[in-house]
Amino acid sequence: MQFRQPLDGAAEKLYEYAQDVPVIDTHEHIPRSEAEYNAKTIRFGNLFNPYVSNDLASAGMPFPPGEWAASVCIDDDWDAFEPHWNAVKFGSYARPIRIALQKFYGVDDFTRDNYLDIVQRINDNNTPGIYKRVYKDTCGIERVVRCSGNLPDRDDPILVGNIISPAGQVTSKGSVDTMAADVGAAGAASLDEFMAISDAWMELQVSNGGIEFKTVAIAAEVPDRTKAEEAFQLVAGGEELPSDLDNHLRAFVREANARKAAELGVPLAIHTGVWGDFRTANVQHLIGFIERNPGTRMDIFHLSIPDVRSAVQVVKNFPNAYMNLCWAHIVAPDMVVATMKEAVDMVPLNKVFAFGADYILFIEKVYGHLLMAKENLATVLGDRVDRNLMGLDDAKQTLRAWFYENPKAFYGL
Repeated sequence: MQFRQPLDGAAEKLYEYAQDVPVIDTHEHIPRSEAEYNAKTIRFGNLFNPYVSNDLASAGMPFPPGEWAASVCIDDDWDAFEPHWNAVKFGSYARPIRIALQKFYGVDDFTRDNYLDIVQRINDNNTPGIYKRVYKDTCGIERVVRCSGNLPDRDDPILVGNIISPAGQVTSKGSVDTMAADVGAAGAASLDEFMAISDAWMELQVSNGGIEFKTVAIAAEVPDRTKAEEAFQLVAGGEELPSDLDNHLRAFVREANARKAAELGVPLAIHTGVWGDFRTANVQHLIGFIERNPGTRMDIFHLSIPDVRSAVQVVKNFPNAYMNLCWAHIVAPDMVVATMKEAVDMVPLNKVFAFGADYILFIEKVYGHLLMAKENLATVLGDRVDRNLMGLDDAKQTLRAWFYENPKAFYGL
């Protein structure tokens, strides 16, 4: 079975052109070095985490409360897996896996007879050089922006680091204490002390090669300092925060992080939409934050799916807001195509970043995700060409800018 949609006219020409366009992968969660990746033993369940695991849970696979890791719930149990896989394997989360199976392992699906053999072959392929073989040689990816709580190995020629911002770590006493230790501080007894640590910590990360800090859209648009201080005292005492105080603390710290990021000349990446109660991470919550911080470049992730039109409008309205399609191509491909057809009319073309696979293990999936991204955006721009709204050469240049030139310039790569 082929997992490519047939394209017509200019879209097919653009898809063919895209195969030779270099790529900046704007968002991954892979181990910080190839050696750490090589040390992993991949189990069958690892192949489906993240994302397919969510579909499996939605299909009825019994996941423990609060647990979404397919590696825990499947492991190597075919009988637990098969009925739920049959319900989700034609969806967009599963499609990159099946493309990867074809490309790297010569099969297009898992069966009771082959699944453990496939896992063994994946592990056999996990040898030194796999980052280069998959990312550079097969996918044409020049650099990978890795998002985590720590920076990647600086000696890795492919990886660069997007690190979780202090706003993303402040609600954990363990993380606060670690940040303090990183900058040689004994700890933080007050919010002001933490803010000083936060600034010093951000400086340290940039000096160590960090190119971006990640945060999230937060429902508390205007943080309350009194509530933030109250929340921080609970954190310092190792207590759990109620959600309203959690929001105000993270939002307060995020404001300071934005100012520091501007001073350091690096952007903030901001998660929007998709997960769980996606209303809490809606892009509309960012409007005041973006307005208050015009000197901070905002790398807005995931199109705030399902509120995609708001994401387009935010990027259109604010010069410091940029549209990053990482993950979005496999969340809802047709939604991305429809949205980007509108976005071409509304958003300056230099503000779009085409791709970030957003995976952890079984990195061969990146190949499948990238083909889907190229198919989606070739469809979008091919439609413009076929309607005499853009020349083919202009569409090719736009495609190259979205996949490569725009993110390369934005991240200073």
